[in-house]
Amino acid sequence: MTFGTLPDGRTVDRITISNGDLSVSILTYGAIVQDVRLKGHDYNLTLGSDDINDYLTSMKHYGPIIAPVGNRIKGARATFGGIEHMLTPNEGRNILHSAEGGSQFKLWTVEDQTPDTVTLTVLCADGEAGFPGNQRVMAHFAILPDNVMRMEITATTDELSMINICNHSYWNLTGDPTFAGHKLQIKAQNYLPTDAENIPTEVTEVAGTDYDFRTLRDVVPANPPIDHNFCLSRIKLDLRDVVTLEGGDLRMTIATDMPGLQIYDGRTASNAGFADYAALAFEPQYWPNAPHEPSFPKITVKAGEVWTQEVEWRFEHLA
Repeated sequence: MTFGTLPDGRTVDRITISNGDLSVSILTYGAIVQDVRLKGHDYNLTLGSDDINDYLTSMKHYGPIIAPVGNRIKGARATFGGIEHMLTPNEGRNILHSAEGGSQFKLWTVEDQTPDTVTLTVLCADGEAGFPGNQRVMAHFAILPDNVMRMEITATTDELSMINICNHSYWNLTGDPTFAGHKLQIKAQNYLPTDAENIPTEVTEVAGTDYDFRTLRDVVPANPPIDHNFCLSRIKLDLRDVVTLEGGDLRMTIATDMPGLQIYDGRTASNAGFADYAALAFEPQYWPNAPHEPSFPKITVKAGEVWTQEVEWRFEHLA
């Protein structure tokens, strides 16, 4: 169904897929996860809007797939293949979420659709925001039995480049104004503290810090402030559970094959018409600022290589 119209006149569609009690609506603009509904709950489990203009302005990073590179790269520059690539800074001197070249600002094409699946594709063209190579990205969403949303991403490039794609959905399981009262568990032994520009500094053990969520515990708005990568592994692994979020009578478990998980606490959600700390964003991905950190998992991809990602969100009612 038609969701809205872009300033240039192109139509944005909303595609709803479902299987059993779980239904998910995805927009062709940005491949945005716009609405997630579970039977028995009359509210959206993710932060979304019914107005396309919100996604063009204050909600640019609410629910989309971000390619070619999510998160931050220091100095908006990266050297690989013997060439220094100058990128477009959009957060001070750094680049965040691929600046204006990001796939979150593109109209994706629907390649296939069934009642419980949809496949979308997009091209991130060579040179956009300074990223080399024509990168073709395909995202396949499926609703599986037992209330599971699955996302598979495949990307290729025709030139040596960087790929670190992520989904940027926000989650609140209670429908309350903030995520206060939720409990969180993260299966990570280490995290990346950041400097004043939100650039990672060094790998640090979570033990003894406010960022130790290895056991399920309360997650409190602003205590601690969270805009950090949690280090799940040093390499890409098989799909495994990495996050548990509980709120009210619901539990959401996130599984991924990615080595990192960026979490953002939504402290500025009032800019989009929500309460600050309205929800938590979970972004499975490689570690941020990888081009400048030799010990971080690499995000360079050769021409012709296939980059893949798997993420599953599993929803359960608590006994």
